[in-house]
Amino acid sequence: MSDFKTIIDLRHRLQHWAVRLLGALSVAALLSACALHGNDLVPDQDKVGVTVSAVGHYGAMIGIPEYSINGFHGGNNSGWGGGGKTSCCVLLARTVTKPVIVTVKWETCDISHIQYVNHRKVDPDARCIVEEHEATVPIHFAVQPGEGGCGLFAHFLPGHKVELWYASPCPESPRYPGPKFPFGPAPPYAPLPDEKPALPTDNSTKK
Repeated sequence: MSDFKTIIDLRHRLQHWAVRLLGALSVAALLSACALHGNDLVPDQDKVGVTVSAVGHYGAMIGIPEYSINGFHGGNNSGWGGGGKTSCCVLLARTVTKPVIVTVKWETCDISHIQYVNHRKVDPDARCIVEEHEATVPIHFAVQPGEGGCGLFAHFLPGHKVELWYASPCPESPRYPGPKFPFGPAPPYAPLPDEKPALPTDNSTKK
């Protein structure tokens, strides 16, 4: 019986040592990885990875279910403000010395024709009207990507226009050099740059 107990105790000790050894090896591997400069993960040391986010300026009746920048999928966003997906990462030159031109593709989802009562659709089968858009535009750099910043922001503007900004501070700041962040309650439609949009009917805005 004592020999059996001794074997059990020895087994427990061996298991304990094995766990401690694995833990030590894991910590050592983590410290080694952290010791590597983050830039070593980027093959081209002249470039830096930056996050991509979107800001909607359309209004409450139009959402942005999907967008991409030069084929890089940026996720989705609401039609008013931020709050959508932040994606990582696109590579930009650390020091920009010439214009950077990219192609932005995005979809809009218009729900102005859908009638709501008590936050529910009158017609359960009603769907938003999806439109596809594309624009080739420059990226506006207020700071160099290698000097920090808040990431790359795609601003989707009334009239189906888009602007891209890499800046610091971030879009919510009054010192942000790009399009003004759309604070406050969302209008059904934001005003177009050179025309007054037709507002939805009363029925379509009831909730």
